[in-house]
Formats: sequence, structure tokens, C-alpha cells
Amino acid sequence: MVKKAKRTLQLFMAMALIVSGLFFNSIGASAKSLSFNTSDDAWMWGTSFMGGTTTSMNVYNSQNKAAYMKFTVSGAGTISDAILKVKCVTGGTATIGAYAGTGNNTWTESDLAWNNQPAVGSLLESKNITFVAGTVYSFNVKPLVTANGTYSIILKSTEGSEVTFSTKEGSSAPQLIVSDGTTPISSEGPSLTGYTLYKDYSFGTSRNVNSLTSLSNSFNAYGIAGTTVINNEWQRYQPINATNHVLTSNTLELTAQPDLGGVYDGGISSGQITTKETFYPSNGKTYIFQLRAKIPNGTGTWPAFWMYSPGGTGSTSSEIDIFEFFNSPTQNQYDWTGYDHGSGVGSNYYNIMTNQWVWHPGTDFSADYHLYTLIWKEGEIQKWVDGTMVKGTNFTWNGPAPQVLINLAIGGNTNNNPTASTFPAKFSLDYFRVYVKN
Repeated sequence: MVKKAKRTLQLFMAMALIVSGLFFNSIGASAKSLSFNTSDDAWMWGTSFMGGTTTSMNVYNSQNKAAYMKFTVSGAGTISDAILKVKCVTGGTATIGAYAGTGNNTWTESDLAWNNQPAVGSLLESKNITFVAGTVYSFNVKPLVTANGTYSIILKSTEGSEVTFSTKEGSSAPQLIVSDGTTPISSEGPSLTGYTLYKDYSFGTSRNVNSLTSLSNSFNAYGIAGTTVINNEWQRYQPINATNHVLTSNTLELTAQPDLGGVYDGGISSGQITTKETFYPSNGKTYIFQLRAKIPNGTGTWPAFWMYSPGGTGSTSSEIDIFEFFNSPTQNQYDWTGYDHGSGVGSNYYNIMTNQWVWHPGTDFSADYHLYTLIWKEGEIQKWVDGTMVKGTNFTWNGPAPQVLINLAIGGNTNNNPTASTFPAKFSLDYFRVYVKN
């Protein structure tokens, strides 16, 4: 976020050192992460039942093909996470959603029919991506799966190509994975096996960060720059408030508005949150930082998820950009950028980026929520988007331990200037979580 060529900001704040001996909540004997295979799965072509012993389920908007899955959850306590995992058999580019099945949970894969199929209820999560054969995809179904019981989930497309997924008779049964929150589960991304959930900030009035007060208790509104403008950006970050930090039932929307005078440099307010705690993977620790979010796509928007030193003695040019999305003459919401800064940046030992700066997988990242991950241990960082590792880099952090910053900038160096149609710009955050492995 702080560009290497443009660092004119000098930091003379008191040094903030990472606290040793961090307190980690232990996992008690009741902690659970449970996995359930489908008891029944099949698919319908319009009103035609396509059989219960088929090895794959077809999903296709143009021909009204939809997949039906039924799970029975038992032995779970309080459910804080619920993930549907399905394996793609035949790929294609499509928008596919996981929907709540309503009205009937007594159907079986041998008697599913037009007159007893569950009705398509609320959308739980959708993906607008290129599905790849052999890849397992995850959908967040927590709004439906709240306790022990039997649930129907429907995969249905709204546009794009025909895609098929494995049934329990096929190569990989669909799975429903639930957790009580103390044993983490992965919604795509890297494996969380062996990690402890250290910080869980789930945003929204129905969740654990449910008010501006609780948001202020966990985050500051200003990062390394304080109220100073960097990168010639047009926005001015504001204290945590109801205009720029908008809580919905299930999200926090960092919102930019031209309410400081209009669409010009300095006329725009915006939201930012930064961790009060700093992090460094000393003494053999490995950290995983994850943000599930949906970016804006307006002209001149610049959402970012990054790490930077809070300043002070020994302050550094080290920086980790977990992601940035520019809306510039050469980049937009299809172009993930995850650049690293400082003298400790080494070579990439793994890299699928399109060029030195950008990964362009053909996905409109503003169309849906995606999971952005950083794995950090001493000497090495990895960056993931959903289930894809984008790059691994040999990396040494120099200077004070960094804080995590999540912000929505507007305009700035190399970026487009915003227009009236840019606003309101919303950077929607589902959750920010930190995991640790000693």
C-alpha cells in the first residue's frame, strides 16, 4: 500500500514492540470439527429426475439443471462455521450458488421428483469463477446450518457453462464440515491442520464484532500514516463512525463517500481498520492471516489488505501487501496484486503470477466474496486466493513488528481519479481471522 518509490512519510512515533508470551486460548475437550458425507445426492433436469446412482450432478442455468444434496448433522454443539465442499468433475466458467433447500427434507436420491424436491430458498454463497475439473470447491452454508438436524442444499447456476460435481457414488462425496469455532476449518485456502484460532473478528450486527464500540475495542481507525495523506490519495480516513464503517447483519462495509466537499482531492471520506496488536513469527511460530471480503469496482478505488510497521526507532521499508486492487489505466478488479517491499525481499520459490506485478486468473473479484490468505513464518511468506497458492517468497522482515491494515483508498499515484459514479464505494468484509502454530 505504501509504494516503495513514494515513501516520503517519516515516522517518529514511539517504538511498539511485539509482546512476548501471548495468551492463547486452549482448545478444550469439547472442541469439535465434524465432517458429514451426503446421505442422498442427485440432480434434476427441470422436472425430470436424473437418477440416484449417477456418479455426477449437473448444474446448468440454460437447461434448468440443479444438484440436490442432503446431510444429517449430529453430535455438534454450537456451530460457528459450516462449509459445503464439492469436487468438480467437468469444469467451465459459470456463476453457481449454494441455496438453502426448503419445504422437504424427507426426499431420498431414489425418489426425488418434481413434486417433492426441496424448493430453492435463500442464497448462501455464490461463485463467479472458472471451475476446474478435479478441484474441490467450498461454499459457506452457515446461514442455513445452525444446529444438529437434516439439511438440504441445492447447487444452482444463474449464468455460464454447464459444470458437474461428484456424487457419493462418484470419485468424492460432497461433504458438510461444521466447527464450534475453537477447531478451525478451511473454506478453501491452505490447510489449517495444527493451527489454533487466535483471533476471530466476524463482522456484522449478528456476529462477534457487532457494534462500532466492539469494532473500536479491537481496531484503530488510523494506521502508520495517522491522518497524513500518502500516495497522493484523495480520501481522508475518518474515526470509526457509522458512515464510513457500516455494519450490516453479516458484514462490515468500509465505505467511501464524497461528503467532505465533493469529488476532488480531499473531498472524500473513507474507512480503515488497523489491528492494535502487532505480529511477528518469532520462536518458531507460523501465522496465518485470512480476510474474506468483496472488493469494490468503481473508478479510482484502491482496496488493500497489508502489513506495515507502526513506526518508531528502527522503522523500516519492509511491507507485505497481502492484496491490492487498483482501478487504473492498466489494472482493474480482475487483477490481484500482492507486492512485497524492503531489503529483505528474496526470490519467489513458487509463482503463478501473470507478470511481475499481477495475477490475472480471469475472475471478477468484485462480483463475490473471496478468501485472501497470508502464511508467514520466519524467512518465508505464502499468498493464497481461495484455494490457489499464488506465490511463495523468501522473505525477511526488518524493523519493528507490523500491524495489519485493511482500508479503502481512493485515487492516488498510478490510479485513476474517481468520478461521481464511483460513490458510494464499499469494501465489504465478512471476517478477519488469525491462526497460529507454535
